Order: sequence, then structure tokens, then C-alpha cells
Amino acid sequence: MAEEDGLDIGAEEGKSGGKKKLIIIVLLVLVLVGGGAAAYFLFFSGSDEGGESAEAAEAALANEPSIYLALDPAFVIDFMVDGRQRYVQLNMAVKSKNTAQVDAVTLHMPLIRNSLVLLFSSQSFDDLQSADGKEALKKASLDAINGILEQETGQGGIDAVLFTNFVMQ
Repeated sequence: MAEEDGLDIGAEEGKSGGKKKLIIIVLLVLVLVGGGAAAYFLFFSGSDEGGESAEAAEAALANEPSIYLALDPAFVIDFMVDGRQRYVQLNMAVKSKNTAQVDAVTLHMPLIRNSLVLLFSSQSFDDLQSADGKEALKKASLDAINGILEQETGQGGIDAVLFTNFVMQ
């Protein structure tokens, strides 16, 4: 009888220990699955909301009025054409809806003006006399300014370059 009591006690402990192990394993699996699902929704659902908020920010920015900043003083570039000294005087303004980027243009004005002077002086005087040459110069100026802003601030943000005065002599 002592042996039966010893065996019965050991047998009952083995059965209840197995049930406890099974319950613990099931609970661990449920916790891991729940944690994985929570991580999935946090990381993958959150990125969609970030994209929507960025799109909403762009849409809100599109409704803002344009801001203009004159790049004063005027640019004066000299050219040698057929042995004669020629000049171009150019007044410019930039247009943007992003106030922070207009402020960045003001902050980085020396770098921007330097880049534009180098760009203007590398042009052909004859090309600048045509409308296509002036449009190409506007596009190149816009690319130069946005390139500097991307380098310095991480984003462009200037929508257009406007020539407010263009005199060739």
C-alpha cells in the first residue's frame, strides 16, 4: 500500500506537471502571436498613416499663397563677344509656398548667389538673346537653387525662378 501511495502521488504529479507545461506553452504561443500581430500593425500600419500625413501636408501646402523673395542686388555679368565687352543685368525672384524654404534661401544667400554667378557667367551671350536660352537659364537657375537647398536642408521647395528684369547690352 505504501508503494501504491508513492506511485499514485508520483503519477498525479506527472500528469499535473504535463498539464501545466501544456498550458504554459499555449500561453507563450498566444503571447508571441499577439506580440507579432501588434508589431505588424504598429510598423506597417504606421507607415501608411505617415504617407497619408505627408500627402495631407503637401495638399495643405498647395492651398497656401505663394511667397516671393527678390534676390537683390541685381546680377551683372560681363561677356567678351567678338572682342567687345558685353553685359547682362539680371534681376531675379524666387517663388515658393514653403515659408521655411524661403527662409533657407535667405540664410544661404551667399552660397546661392555664388552658384548663380558661376552659372550665368558660363552661358553664351548669343544663347541668352533667344527666348529658349532664357527659359533654359531659368530652369538651370531653379535646379541650382533647389540643389543647394537639398544639400543644406534636405529638401528643395522652390517652385519657380522669375526674371523680373533682363537687360543685355
